[in-house]
Amino acid sequence: MSPNPYSHITASAQAIAKGYHNGIAGLALAMHKNPTIFANKLNPNCDTNQLTLEEAAEITDRTQNPAIADALAALVGRVTVALPCGQPSLRELSRDFCHLAKECGDVGQQINESEHPESEWGEQLSPAERKRIAKELRDLLSVTAGLLQQVEG
Repeated sequence: MSPNPYSHITASAQAIAKGYHNGIAGLALAMHKNPTIFANKLNPNCDTNQLTLEEAAEITDRTQNPAIADALAALVGRVTVALPCGQPSLRELSRDFCHLAKECGDVGQQINESEHPESEWGEQLSPAERKRIAKELRDLLSVTAGLLQQVEG
Protein backbone atom coordinates (compact mmCIF):
# COMPACT_ATOMS: atom_id res chain seq x y z
CA MET A 1 0.00 0.00 0.00
CA SER A 2 1.38 3.43 -0.94
CA PRO A 3 1.69 6.17 1.68
CA ASN A 4 -1.20 8.60 1.89
CA PRO A 5 -0.13 11.88 0.24
CA TYR A 6 -2.69 13.73 2.37
CA SER A 7 -1.70 12.38 5.78
CA HIS A 8 -0.28 15.79 6.69
CA ILE A 9 -3.86 17.15 6.65
CA THR A 10 -4.91 14.52 9.19
CA ALA A 11 -1.74 15.14 11.20
CA SER A 12 -2.64 18.86 11.34
CA ALA A 13 -6.10 17.99 12.66
CA GLN A 14 -4.59 15.61 15.19
CA ALA A 15 -2.17 18.26 16.46
CA ILE A 16 -5.01 20.76 16.87
CA ALA A 17 -7.11 18.21 18.75
CA LYS A 18 -4.26 17.31 21.08
CA GLY A 19 -4.03 20.98 22.06
CA TYR A 20 -7.74 21.23 22.81
CA HIS A 21 -8.99 21.24 26.43
CA ASN A 22 -8.77 17.58 27.53
CA GLY A 23 -7.15 16.69 24.20
CA ILE A 24 -8.70 14.52 21.50
CA ALA A 25 -11.28 13.09 23.90
CA GLY A 26 -12.35 16.59 24.95
CA LEU A 27 -12.78 17.74 21.36
CA ALA A 28 -14.64 14.52 20.49
CA LEU A 29 -17.12 15.18 23.29
CA ALA A 30 -17.55 18.81 22.25
CA MET A 31 -18.28 17.62 18.71
CA HIS A 32 -20.60 14.82 19.97
CA LYS A 33 -18.32 12.13 18.52
CA ASN A 34 -17.26 8.78 19.90
CA PRO A 35 -13.78 9.50 21.35
CA THR A 36 -12.26 6.20 20.13
CA ILE A 37 -13.54 6.52 16.58
CA PHE A 38 -12.62 10.21 16.54
CA ALA A 39 -9.07 9.40 17.69
CA ASN A 40 -8.82 6.87 14.84
CA LYS A 41 -10.00 9.50 12.37
CA LEU A 42 -7.25 11.81 13.61
CA ASN A 43 -4.57 9.13 13.30
CA PRO A 44 -2.74 9.60 9.98
CA ASN A 45 -1.73 5.90 10.09
CA CYS A 46 -5.28 4.56 10.51
CA ASP A 47 -7.02 3.41 7.34
CA THR A 48 -10.27 2.23 8.92
CA ASN A 49 -11.71 5.61 9.91
CA GLN A 50 -11.27 8.79 7.85
CA LEU A 51 -11.81 12.40 8.86
CA THR A 52 -14.60 14.00 6.82
CA LEU A 53 -14.47 17.48 5.35
CA GLU A 54 -17.31 18.51 7.65
CA GLU A 55 -15.39 17.28 10.68
CA ALA A 56 -12.26 19.13 9.57
CA ALA A 57 -14.37 22.27 9.15
CA GLU A 58 -15.91 21.83 12.61
CA ILE A 59 -12.47 21.35 14.19
CA THR A 60 -11.30 24.54 12.50
CA ASP A 61 -14.40 26.46 13.58
CA ARG A 62 -14.39 25.24 17.19
CA THR A 63 -10.68 25.81 17.74
CA GLN A 64 -10.21 28.83 15.46
CA ASN A 65 -6.90 27.21 14.49
CA PRO A 66 -6.01 27.71 10.80
CA ALA A 67 -3.61 24.73 10.53
CA ILE A 68 -6.00 22.54 8.52
CA ALA A 69 -6.83 25.42 6.17
CA ASP A 70 -3.12 26.19 5.84
CA ALA A 71 -2.36 22.57 4.94
CA LEU A 72 -5.17 22.47 2.37
CA ALA A 73 -4.10 25.79 0.85
CA ALA A 74 -0.53 24.52 0.48
CA LEU A 75 -1.82 21.68 -1.72
CA VAL A 76 -2.72 24.21 -4.41
CA GLY A 77 0.21 26.57 -3.88
CA ARG A 78 -1.72 29.05 -1.75
CA VAL A 79 -1.40 30.51 1.72
CA THR A 80 -4.08 31.65 4.10
CA VAL A 81 -4.10 35.20 5.40
CA ALA A 82 -5.60 36.44 8.64
CA LEU A 83 -8.08 39.26 8.18
CA PRO A 84 -7.79 42.36 10.37
CA CYS A 85 -9.46 42.09 13.79
CA GLY A 86 -12.80 43.77 14.30
CA GLN A 87 -14.68 45.62 11.61
CA PRO A 88 -12.29 48.36 10.45
CA SER A 89 -13.69 50.92 8.03
CA LEU A 90 -12.40 51.37 4.50
CA ARG A 91 -10.69 54.59 5.66
CA GLU A 92 -8.96 52.79 8.58
CA LEU A 93 -7.84 49.95 6.31
CA SER A 94 -6.55 52.39 3.70
CA ARG A 95 -4.59 54.32 6.33
CA ASP A 96 -3.17 51.06 7.80
CA PHE A 97 -2.28 49.81 4.32
CA CYS A 98 -0.36 52.99 3.49
CA HIS A 99 1.47 52.91 6.82
CA LEU A 100 2.40 49.23 6.46
CA ALA A 101 3.38 49.63 2.81
CA LYS A 102 5.83 52.34 3.89
CA GLU A 103 7.24 50.10 6.64
CA CYS A 104 7.61 47.21 4.18
CA GLY A 105 9.26 49.61 1.76
CA ASP A 106 11.74 50.53 4.50
CA VAL A 107 12.43 46.84 5.11
CA GLY A 108 12.78 46.33 1.36
CA GLN A 109 15.31 49.14 1.22
CA GLN A 110 17.28 47.50 4.06
CA ILE A 111 17.22 44.19 2.19
CA ASN A 112 18.41 45.96 -0.96
CA GLU A 113 21.22 47.63 0.97
CA SER A 114 22.23 44.33 2.59
CA GLU A 115 24.50 43.61 -0.36
CA HIS A 116 26.85 46.32 0.85
CA PRO A 117 29.77 45.01 2.93
CA GLU A 118 29.11 47.53 5.72
CA SER A 119 25.51 46.34 6.10
CA GLU A 120 24.46 44.92 9.45
CA TRP A 121 22.34 42.41 7.53
CA GLY A 122 25.31 40.90 5.73
CA GLU A 123 24.90 37.73 3.72
CA GLN A 124 22.66 35.92 6.20
CA LEU A 125 19.61 37.33 7.94
CA SER A 126 19.59 36.92 11.70
CA PRO A 127 16.59 35.23 13.38
CA ALA A 128 15.49 38.64 14.71
CA GLU A 129 15.69 40.17 11.22
CA ARG A 130 13.72 37.28 9.72
CA LYS A 131 11.09 37.64 12.45
CA ARG A 132 10.78 41.38 11.83
CA ILE A 133 10.45 40.95 8.06
CA ALA A 134 7.91 38.14 8.47
CA LYS A 135 5.80 40.25 10.85
CA GLU A 136 5.81 43.24 8.51
CA LEU A 137 4.83 41.09 5.55
CA ARG A 138 2.08 39.25 7.47
CA ASP A 139 0.66 42.55 8.71
CA LEU A 140 0.69 43.97 5.19
CA LEU A 141 -1.00 40.85 3.79
CA SER A 142 -3.68 40.98 6.48
CA VAL A 143 -4.53 44.62 5.90
CA THR A 144 -4.37 44.12 2.13
CA ALA A 145 -6.81 41.16 2.37
CA GLY A 146 -9.16 43.24 4.54
CA LEU A 147 -8.94 46.16 2.14
CA LEU A 148 -9.61 43.87 -0.83
CA GLN A 149 -12.62 42.38 0.97
CA GLN A 150 -14.02 45.89 1.61
CA VAL A 151 -13.42 47.05 -1.96
CA GLU A 152 -14.93 43.91 -3.53
CA GLY A 153 -17.71 43.58 -0.93
